[in-house]
Formats: sequence, C-alpha cells, structure tokens
Amino acid sequence: MELSVIKKMLIGGAKKILDNKQELNNMNVFPIPDGDTGTNMDKTMGGVLNVLMEIGDRDLESSDFDALYTGALMNSQGNSGVILSQWLKGFLKAFKDFDQVDAGSLYAAFLSGTENAYNSVAEPVEGTFLTVCREAQENAEDNLDEDTTVEEFMKLVVEGASESLKHTPELLPVLKEYNVLDSGAMGFVCLVTGMLEALDESFSIDLSEFASVASISSGASAAGGEGLAEFGYCTELIVQIDEDKVDGFNEELVRYDMRDFGNSLVLVREGSQVKIHIHTLKPESVMAYFHKFGEFIKLKIENMTVQHHESFVANVKDVAIVAVADGDGFEHLFKEMGVAEIARGGQSDNLSVKSLTESCKKASAKHIILLPNNKNIVMTAEKVKEVFKDSVIHIVPTASMAEGYIALSLIDPSSTYEEIEKTMNKALEGVHTGFIAKADKSGVYNSVKVDAGDYIGVVDDDVITAADPDLKTCLMKFIPTVPNAGDTESVMIFADRIEDKELADSLNSEIKGFCPSSEIYTCLGGQNIYNYVIAFS
Repeated sequence: MELSVIKKMLIGGAKKILDNKQELNNMNVFPIPDGDTGTNMDKTMGGVLNVLMEIGDRDLESSDFDALYTGALMNSQGNSGVILSQWLKGFLKAFKDFDQVDAGSLYAAFLSGTENAYNSVAEPVEGTFLTVCREAQENAEDNLDEDTTVEEFMKLVVEGASESLKHTPELLPVLKEYNVLDSGAMGFVCLVTGMLEALDESFSIDLSEFASVASISSGASAAGGEGLAEFGYCTELIVQIDEDKVDGFNEELVRYDMRDFGNSLVLVREGSQVKIHIHTLKPESVMAYFHKFGEFIKLKIENMTVQHHESFVANVKDVAIVAVADGDGFEHLFKEMGVAEIARGGQSDNLSVKSLTESCKKASAKHIILLPNNKNIVMTAEKVKEVFKDSVIHIVPTASMAEGYIALSLIDPSSTYEEIEKTMNKALEGVHTGFIAKADKSGVYNSVKVDAGDYIGVVDDDVITAADPDLKTCLMKFIPTVPNAGDTESVMIFADRIEDKELADSLNSEIKGFCPSSEIYTCLGGQNIYNYVIAFS
C-alpha cells in the first residue's frame, strides 16, 4: 500500500477517540469531575488532523511526518496527550525510511512508537498506555510472518491492545482498588481500533467534518518549519494582470495554490490589479507564481525571523516567572508576587504545549522559571523546555497552585534565576496540599465510603481521607488526616467563592485546634473544581 494510507489510518484513529471522548473522560479513578484523558488525546489528534487538512489529497512526503508530529506535540496537553504525541513521534518518523505501508513497515512503526513513548517518561508505570501499546506491538510481532497483510497486522495489534487493557488493574493497584481500567490505555485501544476500521474499503470520511476538532493551529505547515504567522518573510505584492490573462485569473484556484506557499494569506482583486499578502518561507516562489500573470506594481519583503530576534534581544529580561493558574484570585496573587505571565489552565483544563510556549514567549526573558502548578502539566512543561529555545526554561515541579504560592512566597523577584530556583525548591520541602471538592460518583476509596454529592478531602491529589455531605464537616474531618498537620507553621486556605472563604474564616479557631503551631490564612483563589485548595507548610 502507498504511504497515503497512513492518512486514512490517522483519521480513523482520531475519529474513534473523538467518538469516545466523553467515555474516556469518565474513566476517572477519583470521584472528582475532572477526567480529561479523552479531551487531551482528542486535542493531540486534532493537531494531526489540522496538518492533514493542509496536506490535502496529495501523497505523503518525508517532511510531512515531521509536520504531523509537530502538530501532535504542539496541541498535546496533560500526561495522556503528551505521551500520545511521543508515541506518534516514533510511529510517524519510522515511515521516513519506507516508501510503502506493509506489515513489516507497520511493525517498525509500532515498535518505534512504543520505544519513544517509554523513553518520554522518566519513571514508566505499567498498567497504563505504555503497557498496552507495548503488548499490542508484541502480540503483532509474535504472530507476524511474511504473508501477513496490513489488515491482519492491525487486527493483531487491536487484539493485543484489547487483551492488555483488561489486565491493567492487575499491574496498577490503584485501578484494581477502584475497579476501573486505565483511561489512557483505553485511548490507545480507541486509536488502533479506528486505524483498523479505516482500512476497510468501505471506509470513507470527509476531512472537513473535523474542522472543529482541529481548530487549534498545529504550529507547522505541511512543509514543516516554525509557525509562519510569526516567522519567515512577510511578502506583499501588487500585480497588474496582463490583458490577455485577466479572464483566466481564478481567485479561488490561486487561494488554493497559496496553501502550499505559506499562511496568513490576504488576496484582494480590483479589476486587473491583485494585492497579495502572505507569510512564507519562500518569497521567491510566491514571486515566481504571480509573475506569470503580469508585472509587479509594488513589492515588499520583510524578514520576520530577524525582526523577532532583534525585538527579543532588545526587550529581554534576565529572568521571569511564568505560572499556571485557573482562577482570577490565584492570577492576582501570583502577579502581586512577581509572576510575569499567567498561563490560564489547570485541573480539567490542561494546557497544550503550544499555549504554554506562548506564555513563555510573552515573558521575554533569558531565563524563565516555570511553575506548572498541576501534576498533569509537569510533562507538558518538560516538552516546552524541549521546543522553546528563545529562553532557558527552569521547571520547578509544583503539583498544585497552593505549592506555586508557597514557592513564590519566599523569593526575591529581583534575584538571579539560580537563587530563585533554589529558594523555590527549598520552600516546597515538606509541603502538603489538601483539596476539598464535591464527588460526582459513589464508591469506597482508601477505605472511605463516598456517595455522589458528598464533599471529599484529598491529600496531595492522591489519597481520599474524608467524606461528608456537609462542606464544613468534611473540612474539619479532613484537616487532621494531613500528614504532620499538627506541626505545620502555616495553613493557607484558598477558597473558590466568597461564601466558602467566609465559612473557612469562621472556622479559624477550630482549625487552630488541629494545627496549634500554625498561622491560619484564608483568601480567594477562584479555582475550578475545588471548594478549597489548602497548603500545609
């Protein structure tokens, strides 16, 4: 089969993830309504679809595989999205060494995808996406022979992935405890099932129906390279069309052709004159294309890449702090504490690599201290560190906005980046974060019985230690379960609403009874999902 069949498989995989997005979101271990695996994987595949729409009907070329991966990476968000993008990196780039798709090249691609996914995680955890992609590839390898067709190979992959998914609770105790399957692993099953379905001859789909899925720009054109909206050459032409060519000048056809030259196209025709504006890496190609219609009345080409770097150097600071926040209160607090740029996002609204990169770019500094403030954004931050080279990124792996606040509370923003980073990491030693939120499902978690609608208390985003239908009661049950709560020096309570802040204020003396050595502070965080985010330090 020709390489173009890969387009069909990617579309099928993306559609299957989209069709099952809500189900994947609902496969959440904890009873807090923050499941976002389906959304994260859907956004990642949306970046792939965006590039596929730019490629159109033509055959795939070697550079397309780099562009497809860039589309996936720059739109990935959350651990599930980033790991999927890294699997796609290996899978796609393997085809640069092949000129057709057969069982052998597919095996090489799945093996490369598996290896790349494992290598992207510092401490791989079995019972997850990683296990299922590996065991799917191994099942196909064990049954592969010289007569295996592409369809048969993909059936082996789907069979292996499906069987592996069933056993994820045996490998990851938390899944077994809560009687669920791993959502990321299920996402991989959706992906390969969609790929297999796409190989059916009756499969047919219109790329345009995915426009809403792929609405986020991939940051790469079909020809690869950096986003042309900001880099390359701003090219402007006014062309006087020759009289014998006026009738044959087809605006729609020209617009279509220009997709291969760049983006940010503006084309205006007034009689026999045409004005063109486009951002391109190859202005000479644009000039050659339009010169065949007539003479240039005006021609202007500006190098935006040089302009960008000159502007950057002129305005650059030595160090700036970028922090993730999902509430107006936290944003205000962080900016008061010296944060240069806020990247809006957080629990259930994980940031993409692209959006977090944009925040770092706006900070405009030689060194950027990046606070992800959510455990699901730490991996995204690591990818920003890989792709963004205008600054040196230093990640302080804050797992909550409360930790972000603690990290910021002791620094001098005018210090060097080394001093700031060292102070932040020191400040986080021994810090615990508590979360109070309303449960959306029933079950027994960590031996705590939870009914849907109860408020639950969670320590460090992992362990449920309290539950009660009443918010006040839940809060007071929860605080003494936090490790070393009685020995902490401060308890900082961030409330989502003014009503919840007033409730926490009224409980000051009771909280002091559990934490006698602590100063108790309350303020508005305005965060999503959680009634309270609490820092114990």
